[in-house]
Amino acid sequence: MRRQRQGLKEGHRWAAMGRLTLKHRHPVNKREARELNAAFTTAHDLSFDFRPGQVEIARAPDFTALLEGGQITGARWESGAHLTVRGLLARPLKEGWVQVDMGAVPYVHNGANVMAAGINATAPDIRAGQLVWVREERHHRPLAVGEALLDGTEMVTRSRGKAVRTLHYLGDTIWEFGSDD
Repeated sequence: MRRQRQGLKEGHRWAAMGRLTLKHRHPVNKREARELNAAFTTAHDLSFDFRPGQVEIARAPDFTALLEGGQITGARWESGAHLTVRGLLARPLKEGWVQVDMGAVPYVHNGANVMAAGINATAPDIRAGQLVWVREERHHRPLAVGEALLDGTEMVTRSRGKAVRTLHYLGDTIWEFGSDD
């Protein structure tokens, strides 16, 4: 019981403890569509054109989910909006990435924070506090989404410490949501 309560306090880790429950799920209206388009355009420097009724939004304990076709493709956390791993697979981004070596992949896949020692490259524009996506070095496939704790150049030069706080990762309940419905 203590571990469950502790997991709830750790942010994203509550999701790994069971099924993800979304509340207040509904199709977006015009105002919400404008807000989503603005948030995702600002976050990714790409043009987004979500239309009323085309996508749904819902509340989870730590974020607001953007659903397309019953699956979560985007999320808005306190620190900003970002595509989920599923969303990144559908809309590949060229910016905002942090690349990890193959030795770090199993840890990131299990939800660990990204340590500076495992990072071998970053996009040049990464700033501390920004939401970023984590990719593997071989095929550049997305593994996770998180908040940068360091600037990109510092992530590559450091050999110790946390560099990215993981918010969502491949295989967590955000990824699994809608796949068995």
